[in-house]
Amino acid sequence: MTRGKIVAALLDLIRAGNLSPTSEDVAQYAKVGGRTVFRHFQDMESLFEAMNAQVRSLVEPVLTHAAWEGDLGQRIEQLVTARAAAFEQITAFYLSGETRLHTSPTLQRARSQFATQQRRQLRACLPELEAQPEVAAAIELLTSMEGWLRLRRAQGLAVDESRQAIIVALSRLLAD
Repeated sequence: MTRGKIVAALLDLIRAGNLSPTSEDVAQYAKVGGRTVFRHFQDMESLFEAMNAQVRSLVEPVLTHAAWEGDLGQRIEQLVTARAAAFEQITAFYLSGETRLHTSPTLQRARSQFATQQRRQLRACLPELEAQPEVAAAIELLTSMEGWLRLRRAQGLAVDESRQAIIVALSRLLAD
């Protein structure tokens, strides 16, 4: 019960915009003592590992989706729409991870697994990419979390504008 409450506090703090919560922040939000956090988690790394497992459960259904149907245009739309929804859900957690990525083996592993899942999904949805490795690399970038963040945050596009920009780019890259 308390362990879950601590993880939920971390998730809530990050969702609310505190991308680098301390153990004190988590304890205060969870309404537990500071030492209680470390009775349930060896260190902040293990707390973030537990949080990452919950975040992964949010995107896993999207990244393991295998029922791609229709022509190329329909599959592109399905892929981009699914990823847009997932990326919007996890943006705060992803950005939070950026603050600790260089020092966290857990987050480095998770990012690598996330990229591998995205690549697998992309190849399943768009088998046309097998014959075009350069195009596949560009499309992997365009449909990645980093690409999404670039459109949403750096370029200031709305969700629908970002989604449409990616769909148009993929459609043009894959046009015969």
